[in-house]
Parts: sequence; C-alpha cells; structure tokens
Amino acid sequence: MGVVVEVLALKFKGSLALRAFFATGIFATSILGGFTTFSAYALDFATLVGQQERLVAGLCLVGSLVLSIAALYTGLWLTRWLFT
Repeated sequence: MGVVVEVLALKFKGSLALRAFFATGIFATSILGGFTTFSAYALDFATLVGQQERLVAGLCLVGSLVLSIAALYTGLWLTRWLFT
C-alpha cells in the first residue's frame, strides 16, 4: 500500500482522495485482501504523523488498539453469557 500511495502522490500527483481510493479500494481489495484494514489504519497513522498531528495519531493508535481488544472481549463475554 505504501508503494501505491507514494507512486500516485509523487509520480502522478494524485490527490489524497484518489490515493485513498486506489490504496483501500482497487489495489487493496484485489491484491492485499485481508490486510486492507490494517494497511488503511497504518496509512492513516502515517498521514497524521506526516501532518505533525502526533497527539491525534497517538490517540488513534492507542484508542483503536484498546477499543478493538475491548470489543473482542465484550463479544466473547456476551456470547458466553447468551449461550451458557
């Protein structure tokens, strides 16, 4: 995904919307498959850091990790509670 985004940006002067479309849509769906969600997450983090939005990037990084693990455990607990 990094190669696609940088080639579009540097060689073809593609807009942010075009890069996102190719990276998370066409390229990622057809070639990367299951890696698209994490790649998009990593790209968002890198973009925020590149824009000097380190606090937002850090909150996104920690918040996404904590919330996804909390959601996993909530789903496990809820399923066990419903079916046991």
